[in-house]
Amino acid sequence: MKKCLVNLPGVIRNGGRCDIFECLFGLKPIHVKIYFYILKQKRTTKEISSHVDRDRTTTVRLLQSMEMQGILNKEIESLPYGGIRNTYSGIPQEKIKNRLQRTVKEVESAVNQLVNQDWENMPE
Repeated sequence: MKKCLVNLPGVIRNGGRCDIFECLFGLKPIHVKIYFYILKQKRTTKEISSHVDRDRTTTVRLLQSMEMQGILNKEIESLPYGGIRNTYSGIPQEKIKNRLQRTVKEVESAVNQLVNQDWENMPE
């Protein structure tokens, strides 16, 4: 079944949080999997890569795109014997929930605007 807003009430009732994140935030299932993995505790690139069964380079690209979307925090830690390592954590769920509520309101406003227009005079 194609994912769209019409299907969201049923998706929500059936526990489809990944579908909601994909639909409303434009995320791919792999991003959602990473987010919920790093929400519980900080993780290294290596741990994340192993969890999602992707190579390190692919994982770094996924994490960079998530960082750009503002859904994770990146910390650079100095290692005791030299070098650094990146650790990642999901932004708090309350912030995501607030973004989700804002997105729903924006969608509702856009749908209401469309419903209230005269469709016969809309450009093709």
